[in-house]
Amino acid sequence: MNKQIRAFAEKILTGQLLDRDEIVALSKLSGDYFDDLLYWANEIRKANFGNKIKMCSIVPGRLGGCSQDCAFCAQSLHYDTAVDKTPKTLSDDEIMVAAKEAKKKGVPNFGIVYSGRKVGDEELDRLIALTKQIKEEMGLGVCMSLGILSDENMQRLADAGVVRFNHNLETSARHFPDIVSTHKYEDRVKTIEAGLKAGMGVCAGGIFGIGETENDRIDMALELRRLGVDMVPMNFLHPIAGTPLGKAEKLSPREILRIVALYRFILPSTHLKVAGGRVLNLRDVQSWIFYAGCTAILSGNYLTTAGRSVEDDLQMLADLGLEAV
Repeated sequence: MNKQIRAFAEKILTGQLLDRDEIVALSKLSGDYFDDLLYWANEIRKANFGNKIKMCSIVPGRLGGCSQDCAFCAQSLHYDTAVDKTPKTLSDDEIMVAAKEAKKKGVPNFGIVYSGRKVGDEELDRLIALTKQIKEEMGLGVCMSLGILSDENMQRLADAGVVRFNHNLETSARHFPDIVSTHKYEDRVKTIEAGLKAGMGVCAGGIFGIGETENDRIDMALELRRLGVDMVPMNFLHPIAGTPLGKAEKLSPREILRIVALYRFILPSTHLKVAGGRVLNLRDVQSWIFYAGCTAILSGNYLTTAGRSVEDDLQMLADLGLEAV
């Protein structure tokens, strides 16, 4: 067993954090000592979270017609993809049906996700009323992903009982302009800070396999640590034809597991949620994500790509002796 990786893990298990130089050193070791990395990532996971795994499902409250130009996104008006560019907003009844289905299948947390830069005040009023109804009738934890919001509107969501707001950094500040040009990295940071200020849990992470370097991955993790988010979604590119990244080479399962384990060392007490691209990229080794340090999954379909059934994911957790919460 590699002594340096063990020393880094033991430092973390005593409640300390790795600095950037230590993280870079760990990164350099992680390829040659992959098994050691996963072993200690799993030990760190168990020490901080036991065998509990957070599980959520999402519904696209508004799909398509997005004015932003995120280079990986099928919903952008800037790219010719198979997704209909006419925005479709689900009705109250459609959202409630999706929430009831999540409840029926045993998913504890339900997210409503909107395409676009932001939502208007009237739509926000509707979503607040729906949040109260879902909580009252089904007892689900309600999460939202609505783009860029002001401090005032973020507080309104928190007061309505929204437990978590999602807003990803996507990548490092350095790499961000190569991926998005229609808004700034600072806009995302301010939205994350508004969610934290309102007292909600904040789900903020990014997407890997979009041309970023290892330094970009480390920088994003350290920025998320600085912000103090409590959930980091880790998405792995599912290339979409027609987008600028439509022909990008997919990450290998081993590389994905290495990235998850590296993030577990950097963010030892933060939930890591393996989300988009899990089925396509990990294939037969999906269950290994937990041994790499993952503590949360997105189950069911994603926004524009197919995921994995809730039933199959619950069975996977049961088979591993893990508990969905």
